[in-house]
Amino acid sequence: MSTVVIAVWDRIESLLNLYSPATPVPCGASDELMVEAEAALGFRLPADLRTLWQRCGGTFGPLTPEGEVLLGVRQTLETYALLSDPGVWETTWIPFTADEPDDPFSGTFIDAATGLTGSWNRQDVSHLHDDGSTLAGYLTEVADELQAGH
Repeated sequence: MSTVVIAVWDRIESLLNLYSPATPVPCGASDELMVEAEAALGFRLPADLRTLWQRCGGTFGPLTPEGEVLLGVRQTLETYALLSDPGVWETTWIPFTADEPDDPFSGTFIDAATGLTGSWNRQDVSHLHDDGSTLAGYLTEVADELQAGH
């Protein structure tokens, strides 16, 4: 369990409760659902993503000014299947945000092999971020944007 992800997600929830109290955060995903996800993917989930989904396991948002929505476990698996194109999409890349959960075009992913994040879109222009960004860093940016926006 990632204590950094827990702390940042607690900060996001506090800001949402302060500025958008009517926005309910979905319940965390069950361990069984995450085991199902790992079986579908064929590898273990990164600890940071598992921790995030233990806190918020459903589709939620938008979280960013750009409108990115946090994907729930099931939406992630659907988006992963949509993006899985050998030679274009690395099998260890797990999308965790999207511009639109029901018909996603772009978003953010985490590389299960390294823990680094990147950007994806359906025009096959997906890449890891050059600055060594992580899921905890992404969530910190979201929290900072929420705080600055209010």
